[in-house]
Amino acid sequence: MVSGLNLLSGAGMIAVGIAALWVWRRRAPAEYFLYGAVFWAAAIGVKVIMDLTVTAPLARLLPPGLASAAALGIYYGMRTGLLESGIPYGAARATRLPLDFDRAVAVGLGFGATEAILLGAASLLNTIIFIAVPGYIGSLPPDTQAALLEQLTLKFIPVPIVERLFTLSCHAFATALALYAVGAGRRWLALSIGLKTILDGALPLFSYCLAPFGFADYLLIEAYVAAIGIASLAGLLWLRRRWGSACTSSPSSA
Repeated sequence: MVSGLNLLSGAGMIAVGIAALWVWRRRAPAEYFLYGAVFWAAAIGVKVIMDLTVTAPLARLLPPGLASAAALGIYYGMRTGLLESGIPYGAARATRLPLDFDRAVAVGLGFGATEAILLGAASLLNTIIFIAVPGYIGSLPPDTQAALLEQLTLKFIPVPIVERLFTLSCHAFATALALYAVGAGRRWLALSIGLKTILDGALPLFSYCLAPFGFADYLLIEAYVAAIGIASLAGLLWLRRRWGSACTSSPSSA
């Protein structure tokens, strides 16, 4: 039975996004958060088009196995890195967007907060449907039912909230790195792309090696995300110290 407490997962994800914007609100003009939201929408839009035209046929061509999971991991990871880091970099370079550390982080927080808020809203809507229509879950295929019921246990409630916290820090650091690259050189863009590739590229491997997921398996995945999130927080502190004369709003071809 779905509990009203399950609504806390979606509400918590939304709270993470709103809190990030609130904490950083005085450090950058509001439009920089909006730029992040626009960049997120652009990246997701391209991903959806690719999923409808390229990804599904590619996945069907690959035989089941670890090598195929690794190949899909490289594809998904590189796609995420190139789009989610490349779009902010390209837009900032083309428009000569005035940048400093606080503004760059604001773009990244706008990117990550948009994702957190929308995913949280989707989670809330799904939970409301499950509560309002008790027989809905029973109408789903058995494998889907089992996975869904696992995610609706009370112990699972904080998992997506914590995931959003660490994922948002990854978005903030990776986006700030991509924007830093506008003035400091493309090697920093490559680092940003690499971070996003590592974050998303592992998911097909986790799916292959751990499925069907139990609670412990979810915790293992979240530990991986948390490790990258903590490294990203450290990276933000490092980037704050480094940002200066090496990075201006003028594009660099280095």
